[in-house]
Amino acid sequence: MPMRDKRLPFPYKKNIGIITMAQPELSEDNLDIILEKMYVKKRWDFRRYRKSSLRRCIERRLASYRLHCKDYIEFLDVQPLEFNNLFNQLTIKVSEFFRDTDVFNQIEQYVIPEVIVKPKTDGNNSLRIWSIGCARGEEAYSIAILLSKIMRSSTQHALEDLKVKIFATDIDDASVDIARKGIYCEESLKNVDLFQLGQFFKPSENYYQVSPQIRNLVTFGVHDIVSNIHLSHMDIICCRNLLIYFEKDLQEKVFEKFWYSLNSGGYIILGRSEVVPSIFRDRFRDIFRKEKIYQKI
Repeated sequence: MPMRDKRLPFPYKKNIGIITMAQPELSEDNLDIILEKMYVKKRWDFRRYRKSSLRRCIERRLASYRLHCKDYIEFLDVQPLEFNNLFNQLTIKVSEFFRDTDVFNQIEQYVIPEVIVKPKTDGNNSLRIWSIGCARGEEAYSIAILLSKIMRSSTQHALEDLKVKIFATDIDDASVDIARKGIYCEESLKNVDLFQLGQFFKPSENYYQVSPQIRNLVTFGVHDIVSNIHLSHMDIICCRNLLIYFEKDLQEKVFEKFWYSLNSGGYIILGRSEVVPSIFRDRFRDIFRKEKIYQKI
């Protein structure tokens, strides 16, 4: 009986080609084969994501197993659980509450007050916000906290009847499950002040759980902005640090969905290194260029 190689996570009996290079190179063809397998087997479509980012992630996976590219492709065929491990490698989940505080300051001081009064003037009594690529939910809950603070402090009694719905979606169902529970370690709360911590969180040993009043404002769901239909009638879309992983044509395809999803005068908030694609620049105005906040014209 062949000995199990302890460097592999599963028994793998084939006499594979173990390599010693620190960072195995992944050819364009082999990268395409892996991405196609992920789509066929799991319906996860990374085929038009930025190849340089994908290559780095997959090469780290190859290096950890010390496998040649072709052997890793065969490994995927015989160990389907590796698709999940690879998916986790490809989907970046770095987040925290109020990440980039200056962005959230503008959301609190300008964007939310603007969209709150708009439903009053046009007779529509609903407010709809969409956090795309929400990961474990910190961004969506941060917006919910700001919205709750503003509505509590407002002297406009009509806001009490405002119907608020925050949608938060991500391609990763495991991350969405974590987000629904709303339980976070202290590290992810480093930007939360003491007032917010006391008002909107419940401590539990070394963790904090988002209060029910905030969790009830957010509806989480599994959604792939690339392949699924967009949500509609949004007043704010928050899609930060996702477009940077897309090729140019995919960025344009996704941004077209944003265009149709947003109400006239609605806002979209992008990541630090992201901009509105050139073919859409005449349809959005810069509101805060540094913070990447734009308004649909």
